[in-house]
Amino acid sequence: MSTALEPRARGREFGETWRDRVAATVAGYRELFGRGGLTDLTVPGRAALAAVERWAPELALEIRGIAEGSGQPVEAVAAVNARTELLADARRGPAAGECSTVVALRGPGQEPLAAQNWDWYAGLAGNWLEWEIPHPSGEGPPRRTVTLTEYGIVGKIGVNDRGVGCLFNILHHRHDGGAPGVPVHVIARRLLDTCDTVTEALAVLGSAPVSASTTLTVVGGLDAGKTAVAAELWPGGPAHVLPDPDGLLLHTNHFLVRPAADGDTEPVTDPDTLVRYEVLRRTLTGRGADLGDTEALDALRDHSGGVCVHAPHGRADAFQTLASVRIDFAARALRIVPGPPCRTPHTSE
Repeated sequence: MSTALEPRARGREFGETWRDRVAATVAGYRELFGRGGLTDLTVPGRAALAAVERWAPELALEIRGIAEGSGQPVEAVAAVNARTELLADARRGPAAGECSTVVALRGPGQEPLAAQNWDWYAGLAGNWLEWEIPHPSGEGPPRRTVTLTEYGIVGKIGVNDRGVGCLFNILHHRHDGGAPGVPVHVIARRLLDTCDTVTEALAVLGSAPVSASTTLTVVGGLDAGKTAVAAELWPGGPAHVLPDPDGLLLHTNHFLVRPAADGDTEPVTDPDTLVRYEVLRRTLTGRGADLGDTEALDALRDHSGGVCVHAPHGRADAFQTLASVRIDFAARALRIVPGPPCRTPHTSE
């Protein structure tokens, strides 16, 4: 948990505390970027930081603080925060297998269920953490953000003390790339830091110019206007996906609505996203009102459609489920299962 409240001081505290892990994250992404031909992070890092400064200056200060505390070049830390954008620009997208998201709004008086598998390169499996971030309270009650993220990246999957949660699925569109837009990880963090409702979160998402595509699924608990909307961010967007009539919302790594779907590259390059979506759809359709936590985890353990992903032994460049995450709206907390969820025994709900 951070103790500093001012953004630059918070970042400096984080960088000092996790100096070695930030260095490992930067090194891991230098290698990954290098596979796509990007070896010098100075220019793209500066451009990414400038995009953050224009849209979320407080998070630009935090990135500068992380660099200062960890002893890493600020351009490198900014580039890591813009890793989705830089990979899109280099046309170096993920290998087959990526994140799978399940949301069930459930019945009256119940908090919604929101869970996902986070899949990424196996070689980066040791480079994530759960980070609790306090914010100045001013005249009102104190604010708090909890996020699963990578060391040196300001945010990703998370929930705030107001009961607004955010899940994360990368997308790929033929118009991705070019001058860096606002990094999608920065967008997720600002959403969690500032929004009290799903409506406010969608307004934040709509205000961010992006250069790489991602779905941010925003879910509100009972106190935040209980609902869920998947915002498909892309350079011409965003577009939005609503739950089905039973309250179920699923997402993998392809666009679900037009016009963005017309430029989707994923069904051709990595069609496993279609299989995972179909497996979840077939398993969970009709369960939006009564889906239990254990049943949701069972769906995320599935191997027949590749929802639960295992890297071949020794393949740091292959994908694996690095964590399964469920948002606990009652506690305003994350329930995280490290590694592929099939390796963790069931626990009571």
